[in-house]
Amino acid sequence: METKCTKCDEPAVYLRRYTAEMLCKGCLVKTSLDRVRRTINKNQMLKDDDRIAVAISGGKDSAVLFDIICNIESAYPRSEVVPFTIDEGIEGYRDKALEAAKCLVKDRGMKLEIRSFKDYFGQSLDEIVKHRYESNFGACSYCGVLRRRAMNDAALEIEADVVATGHIMDDESQTVIMNIMRGDSKRIARSNRSRSHPIPGFVPRIKPIMELSERDVVAYAHHLELPYHDIPCPYASEAYRTDLRLFLNEMEHKRPGTLLAILRSAEDIVDAFQHVQDSSKINHCERCGSPTSLKICKTCSLLDEIQG
Repeated sequence: METKCTKCDEPAVYLRRYTAEMLCKGCLVKTSLDRVRRTINKNQMLKDDDRIAVAISGGKDSAVLFDIICNIESAYPRSEVVPFTIDEGIEGYRDKALEAAKCLVKDRGMKLEIRSFKDYFGQSLDEIVKHRYESNFGACSYCGVLRRRAMNDAALEIEADVVATGHIMDDESQTVIMNIMRGDSKRIARSNRSRSHPIPGFVPRIKPIMELSERDVVAYAHHLELPYHDIPCPYASEAYRTDLRLFLNEMEHKRPGTLLAILRSAEDIVDAFQHVQDSSKINHCERCGSPTSLKICKTCSLLDEIQG
C-alpha cells in the first residue's frame, strides 16, 4: 500500500525520522524552508535590507543553503545575496567543487566571487601541508583557522552585512561534542555569538540551515536536482570530527532526535556563558591587527610556523 504524506494526500518520498513525518516532494521542500525561516527568526539572523554573503563550497550543504536563502530572500527586494567561495587549493578536489558551485549560482543568474588561500596567505593548502614539518597540526587544523580568516577578509571586501554558512545539524552537534571532549565548552558560546553582540572587525556569521539534518539536505538536493560535488576532501581522514561523526550517526539512527537534543543543549550552554562572552576582552593582533583574544592571532602564529 502506498504511503501518504503526513501533510497532504500525495505519495510520500521521504521520512524525516526525528519528527516522524512522512513527506512528499512538495512538503519536503516546504517544511525545510519553514524550518529555516523559524531558525532565522528565532535567532534574529537577518534583516530585510541585508547584503548576505553566502559561503558556497560546491558541496550539498551549501547548495541547499544557497537555494533556500535565495527562495526566502526573494520576498525581500531590499536584500542582496552574494555567493562566494574560498579556494583552499586542494588539487583534484577543489577545482571540481568550484565547477559545481559556478553551475549552482549560474542557474540563479548570479556570479560567484572567488578568493583563495594563495591570494591571502601566499600558499595553497596543499603547499602548506607539504611544508608543515614537525607540526602536530593536521591539515584540517590549518584549513579551519585559515579558512575562517579568508572568509572574513572576503566578506569585508564584498561589504557584506552578514555571512551565511552551510553548517547543518550534524555539523553543529559534532562541534558541540568535540568542544566538550576537549574541555573547551566556552568555545561553544564563542562560535555561536549572536549577531546582536558583534565583534568589531568580524562580519557576523549565521547558520540558517543548522536545524536541517544531513538526510534532509541530501533529500532536498536530490529532489530539486541541485548541482553539487559529492567527493570527500582528501584530508578528511585526518579529522578528529570523523570519529565523532560515525558515533553520532549511529546514535541518531538508534535514537532519532539525538542531534536535535544536542543542539538544544548547546543553546542552554550559550545562554549560560553569555556573560562570560560579553565580558571577555578582545585584543588586536600585534602582527595583522585582526581581533583576537591573544597577543598574536592564531592565523599569524600558524603562518609564522609554516614560513619558518
